[in-house]
Amino acid sequence: MSQVAANYWTDLNQRAGRSWNRFWFTPSDPLLICFLRIAVGLLSLAYLLSFSTDLARLFAAGGLMSTDTVEAIRGSSVGQGWIYFSFLDLAETPGALWVCHVVGGLILVLFTIGAFTRITAVLSLLVVLSYIHRQPVLTGPFEPVLSMLLLYLCLGPCGTYLSVDQWRAGRRQETGKQRSQVASCWTATLSLRLIQVHCVAFYLLMGLSKLSGEVWWEGTAVWTLMSQVRSRPVDLTFLRGQGFLLEAWTHAIVAFELIFPLLIWKTLLRPLLLLMALVMWASLAVLTGLSGFCLVMLVASAAFLPTGVYRSLARHLPGSDRSLAAV
Repeated sequence: MSQVAANYWTDLNQRAGRSWNRFWFTPSDPLLICFLRIAVGLLSLAYLLSFSTDLARLFAAGGLMSTDTVEAIRGSSVGQGWIYFSFLDLAETPGALWVCHVVGGLILVLFTIGAFTRITAVLSLLVVLSYIHRQPVLTGPFEPVLSMLLLYLCLGPCGTYLSVDQWRAGRRQETGKQRSQVASCWTATLSLRLIQVHCVAFYLLMGLSKLSGEVWWEGTAVWTLMSQVRSRPVDLTFLRGQGFLLEAWTHAIVAFELIFPLLIWKTLLRPLLLLMALVMWASLAVLTGLSGFCLVMLVASAAFLPTGVYRSLARHLPGSDRSLAAV
């Protein structure tokens, strides 16, 4: 009996270990995270450029929130071991601030086009975190998701395709033969899996947090969002008489955010769930005006798109490399 139990636990341990390693470390093609790099880079660049018109007023040492005030806000967290880095703290004059802003923008451009990606990926994360840490009162739900994506893209070879790095590599080509394909690697899988797991965690937490709000239980949350004059981009108050529709809309949002983390791992259901995600985030963008957050969540959700979708898209890109089209 003891031998049977020992064999069972040994088999369980081995199977669990193989499943764990297969999930996290099976080599995969980095094409997907290369597409994510472009999308995340563009979102990061748009985030940075959104501050350009009020740069000095928002981030200067003597602006709306001085460095002393920010240090006071950070104080309690720093005492708990948190570290807040911001290269904007080095800018003591408006001119120096603009230099930092331009340099940060150039880094994000280089990351987006895939130039020196291993370096610019890390620098891009530091640039975005610098703006978040310098002006914490301006942050919302957009910044945590963007930071997460930037962090995990640092781990994988996201500059392998669709990049200046690929062009610089100058893939050797034998006369009359196709260029050699890039080998799959486990770091691409690790980067992608971390994005996927963190993405479903966001969905789950958003769904659970709504369960504590009465308006979500009562089915009036969508109407509450519609009636916010200052934040709504589109006036949908003409739907005020459609009580059933508004309640169904409200409950559908909560239900989807709760089932997405569970069912998205089923390959057969992924296309359907991703289509539903597109509809949900588009509707929330119209309701809330948080277009940046809705867009970055769609980008994070795109980590679950089948690789074949990206392969097909890559084949139709103008001037794409042969090795890319043959992936």
